[in-house]
Amino acid sequence: MPSQNSDVRALLIVLILLWVFFSPDGSDSASLTPPEIAHARQARFQGALDVLNTTRWGDFAPDSPAPPAETDGPVDGIGNGDGNHKQGPRFLNITGFSQLDGMGYAWEDLGRFRNRCREWSRNAFPSTTVGRLDDDDSWERSIGGATWKNATGTLHGTWVRRPGTVVRQAAGYNLSAIAPGATWPSGLVEWGRNISGDHGKIELRIDEDEGGGVYEEKVKGKTSKGASLAREIQAVATIQDDASEASSWSLLLHGVHWPRQGAILLTTSSEKFDGIFGLPHLAPGPNFFHTAQHLLNETLGKIIQAREKNKYGFPGNPWGSRMEDDDGFPAQCEYVIYLQLHPLELSRRYESSQLLESYIEELERELRHPTGAPVGRIPDLRASMVAWSPDCSFFLESKGPPEFPSVDGEHLVGMKEDIFTYTAKEWLIAFAAVMLGQIWLFKAQMKQSSTPSTTGRVSFWTVGTMLFADGMIFVTACAWSLNATVTLLPCLLVTFAAFISMFIEGAFLSEVWKIQEPERRIREREREQAAAAANRNASSSASTAPPPTTQPQPLATQPAPPPPPPPAQPRQPIIVPSDGDIDEAEQLANLLSGASALPLPATARTPGQQPPSNEPRPPTPFSTITGRFVLAGLFLLFLSAVATSWPSHIRSFYVNTLSFLYLSLWTPQIIRNTQRNSRQAFSWRFMIGQSFLRLLPFAYFFLREDNVLLADPDPFAFLVLVGWVWVQLWVMCAQSVLGPRFGVPRGWVREAWDYHPVLRDDFDLEGGGIGLPIGLARTGTGLSTTTSASSPAEERGRSWSVVSLGGPAAGAEAGEGSVAAATTGSAGGPRNREREREKEREKQKGVTMRSVDCAICRELLEVPVFNNKAGSSSGSGAGGAAASGITGVFARKAYMVTPCRHIFHTNCLEGWMKYRLQCPICREELPPL
Repeated sequence: MPSQNSDVRALLIVLILLWVFFSPDGSDSASLTPPEIAHARQARFQGALDVLNTTRWGDFAPDSPAPPAETDGPVDGIGNGDGNHKQGPRFLNITGFSQLDGMGYAWEDLGRFRNRCREWSRNAFPSTTVGRLDDDDSWERSIGGATWKNATGTLHGTWVRRPGTVVRQAAGYNLSAIAPGATWPSGLVEWGRNISGDHGKIELRIDEDEGGGVYEEKVKGKTSKGASLAREIQAVATIQDDASEASSWSLLLHGVHWPRQGAILLTTSSEKFDGIFGLPHLAPGPNFFHTAQHLLNETLGKIIQAREKNKYGFPGNPWGSRMEDDDGFPAQCEYVIYLQLHPLELSRRYESSQLLESYIEELERELRHPTGAPVGRIPDLRASMVAWSPDCSFFLESKGPPEFPSVDGEHLVGMKEDIFTYTAKEWLIAFAAVMLGQIWLFKAQMKQSSTPSTTGRVSFWTVGTMLFADGMIFVTACAWSLNATVTLLPCLLVTFAAFISMFIEGAFLSEVWKIQEPERRIREREREQAAAAANRNASSSASTAPPPTTQPQPLATQPAPPPPPPPAQPRQPIIVPSDGDIDEAEQLANLLSGASALPLPATARTPGQQPPSNEPRPPTPFSTITGRFVLAGLFLLFLSAVATSWPSHIRSFYVNTLSFLYLSLWTPQIIRNTQRNSRQAFSWRFMIGQSFLRLLPFAYFFLREDNVLLADPDPFAFLVLVGWVWVQLWVMCAQSVLGPRFGVPRGWVREAWDYHPVLRDDFDLEGGGIGLPIGLARTGTGLSTTTSASSPAEERGRSWSVVSLGGPAAGAEAGEGSVAAATTGSAGGPRNREREREKEREKQKGVTMRSVDCAICRELLEVPVFNNKAGSSSGSGAGGAAASGITGVFARKAYMVTPCRHIFHTNCLEGWMKYRLQCPICREELPPL
């Protein structure tokens, strides 16, 4: 037998391994960067900032047509002071924007990208661009609707892929020429974050810090029109490609937000693409360029100056797009994303744009710093998206009107961070209330299952499933609480509710484990006996097998005589111990095997059999099961963490499978009811309440689109889960009404005592049965032995039996019999005539009502007794039909018959057996329910 501390040691080893493999690296990445690389990166950033500060709108035009053979314009560098530029493609001395790089990057689509940005903005504000579609800058200076001024929030939606004008592949780039300061492996044939599918999903988490960089352009002390206000912004994009085997890609983007226009321009940056320094030249118009240029000159200059004071210089790219959970590709596709926020959908109309902007400012201030002011319905955060990869040459556009119907997509929809946080708090509190409701139901059930008899009916794995699920919720809530800030208190409430639920369920599960210990020991002994019997059969078959064929021996050789049998040993006397010295499990095992109630002595064994030990085995501690639960939970957490990198359809199948297994918690109870022949272990309030409460979280995540995890709704999967729980409840209802083994073949389960048998007057001891219960034996008149002085209740019971079990025909025949009896007459008086008529009805219908006193409540108990021989010599007449019908099934539920042939009310004996498994009359042991 393994040591009790083996599971604890295994758990400690697993925790050490998890800490070694998943602990964060404590080394400073700056110390791993050589100083020469850090200084070269610093010089590159400073040079890119100088180029950004000295360039103008139009200096970067890689898609301009080639100049004619002769030109009178200036031909120098990037242009003259009058804003006139040379003809032909123009590039910048920035990594990724230079002429050398332009031979590889798909800058031919830059004009297409700008046009698509303007189209999305016009679609978002159609009233401001009517009649001015040819004016590229008209929508910048006049906005008819107001948007959120602070775009901090979460957006999610679907996208479609459109190929670029030219085809670009990773093998066609010379990264050493594009970024000579970095080390690139040779022979790169694939880049990371490359989208190959036609459609997928995207999630954007936008963060616009109030204390970040802000630039506002004014003319003569007044705010100018157009894109005069710009703010620094960053976002994390998670892109999922439905055609890829990878789950998703996450990238970090930095950019500029123009609040008055609701336009956002974001870009990635890396060693081969300094997108943040060239971002103003990617803007859709000149007004965007000027404000973005001034803003980035200020914010990027501060970061570069701060890094110059660092002794390590630039250990990394402060605007890099790689995330901690990056896929490990040395080179990745770059992205430029344009977002156009949609106008707010308000129920109230404002007369002027100033009032509307004032209302939005007050609304955002109330959301950030709540004071209790009424705000009404909060509009959603909506935006259109155009994403372009200049090196991988493809476009990603959000799915929605006007190019797609609303049923296919509404572009990107989400909510602001303040609303998201408030909603998360509400749902966490609601989930804690659900957990507290489960605790209340469990406490009420523990009061009903407080005795060994009622606790023995409970399935260990049903309660174990609840405990395991609540334990996983507790671990998840603890992990969330460690990183939570604004949702800390609701997380602590969920953690507390999960801990209390886990503690109560664990205490009850340990009690169930202790009470069901004899059953497990019986099963172990049965397995040992079966193994020993198999070994004996194998040895006997080997000894009786014919000897192998050998060469014939001479006839003179005689076989050796068999050895004389050993002298008979005198039979040792069996010392009968007291009841307290006999192991309870051993008594039950001997009773089930048909042996004596006393254990066999060690001397009474067959030759070669190991002497059994009469000492009771120590019970298996519950700590072993606790260790297994903990190990299973750690394995599930590890598997779930790995599942986040699986493709979406496999991940969805994994989640649905776990949900189905979790909501199969009533299946072990159904199996145990069938094995123990027990109708019901839990109250209906507990089963229905637990099923409803445990389905509520699934309803939230499977039906609600704007859930806190942004999980895709799946109504069909939820209906399957609800239907499965509903089927389990109906099966347990059928077990409670029709019997736990109703519809189960007899060969599938072990024989068990039926407390609700069909009582037949021809089922006696001589026929191999147990006979009628004591007090219901028939006399020659066909009545009960206690019917010599019939009571009014007995007479009413017999008349009821004729109407209810015999049907209308019985009443008609009774009428005919009454007329016949009245015509013929009888010397015995009306009572004898009534008995004769009842006897005749009993003979025809095969059923009669017998009465006996219940020894527990001392009330009259009336039971139906059937006669299979009525109407048929084969025993399948009217009595058999009535016994197998629905009426007979419900009639049998009113009484219970013990193996010792005593009969009681069902409620009386069930209440008695909650406390004692002994007959109330003769004190004989009773099989458990």
